[in-house]
Amino acid sequence: MQNGNSRILFILDLLIMFTFFFVSFSYYNGGTMIPLKGNILMVLIVIYWFLISVNSDILKINRLSNTINVLKDILIAYSVLSTVTIATVAIFGEFRPNDKLILYPLLFGAISSTLLRLFYLIIIKHFLRCGYQQRSILLIGSGRSAKQVIAKILSTPELGFRIQGILSDNHIELPLKGLYLGRLEQFPETLRKHLIDEVIIAKPLSEERAIKRIVERCEEEGVRFCIVPDFDNIIPKWTVLNSLGDIPVIAVRNEPLNIFSNRIIKRSFDIIVSLTGLLILSPILLVIAIAIKMTSPGPILFSQKRIGNNNAEFTLVKFRSMTVQPSQESDTIWTTPNDKRVTPFGKILRQTNLDELPQLWNVLVGNMSIVGPRPEREHFVEKFSMEIPNYRIRHLAIRKRIENDLYYLENWSLWLDLKIIFLTFFSRAAWRNAI
Repeated sequence: MQNGNSRILFILDLLIMFTFFFVSFSYYNGGTMIPLKGNILMVLIVIYWFLISVNSDILKINRLSNTINVLKDILIAYSVLSTVTIATVAIFGEFRPNDKLILYPLLFGAISSTLLRLFYLIIIKHFLRCGYQQRSILLIGSGRSAKQVIAKILSTPELGFRIQGILSDNHIELPLKGLYLGRLEQFPETLRKHLIDEVIIAKPLSEERAIKRIVERCEEEGVRFCIVPDFDNIIPKWTVLNSLGDIPVIAVRNEPLNIFSNRIIKRSFDIIVSLTGLLILSPILLVIAIAIKMTSPGPILFSQKRIGNNNAEFTLVKFRSMTVQPSQESDTIWTTPNDKRVTPFGKILRQTNLDELPQLWNVLVGNMSIVGPRPEREHFVEKFSMEIPNYRIRHLAIRKRIENDLYYLENWSLWLDLKIIFLTFFSRAAWRNAI
């Protein structure tokens, strides 16, 4: 609930759900008063929706929002809401006035909230593309950062910026005529003449004096300004502003799991899910164990040394899906599609990911997490460390998979974990890639 728009959207979502709930109740029960248990259930739904909202991006809708991501977020949010609501009704039977009084409001609420967000995005992006409420920008600089700013603003009108002109003492090739307004000495008169809303300074940090003069002039004129630091070759784009006491510092990697409270939340989630999974799935685990023993000689479980968080070695366990082979071979050779070492029953286990179920024990004892970077074999850790930049960071908590792992570590939230779990079960790609 960081701004007014978020609060308004939260209230609108609740009004939509309440409206459909009252309409459904009136339709099936006439004009009778809603019973106390119905009102209590609606209060619980408000609490559930609040917790979902503050732990997800469903209220963070703005002109930069990606439509596909918005649709995914609202779909997952309502899936979680429906699950916890139905579970509440199932556990506390007195909330069960009529199944349709619960399912219909959730269904129509999901549809209406989705349409509301789509309508908002379409309208706001349309007006921005047409020039409505665009801010007039004066760009200062001629280097790589300046060119990146120009390209981004021109290719993304929904950002709400319009380049009024560019000041630079050096030559710069511009995609449009008329953008170059002169040298930096013309800065004061340019501000007054062109009614500039915001100044973007895209100059190398080595030109500290020039930047300082521009900043002082912007403050005198009461014009907003921002600085685009031209040091992409020194630090990556995923920096975060931090502090060392009262000294501002730039951290080159944001890791939410460095925060103690976040680690507690994630560990609690892992314990609850892994323990519940082991208890509920124990009959299935027994059946699979018997089937493995009957279909191929060798042990039921396959164990292997892996490198986990902080480079700590642990023993990973899973159901054996291959013929027994020397550890030297299993530790250094990737599994490939149609691998001849995979047993017939092992192929089924791999295609359904059932061979991974014993890893719930690894999660329970703290060696792994339900969601997170996949622990790798030491042989490949050393190999990737030499071949792929920043790979070791993955263990302070192929190339495409490692990029995804790094993104996860830098953007972790409980909502991201829930989203990944949801997509794992309902994404075709997840099942298609199982080998």
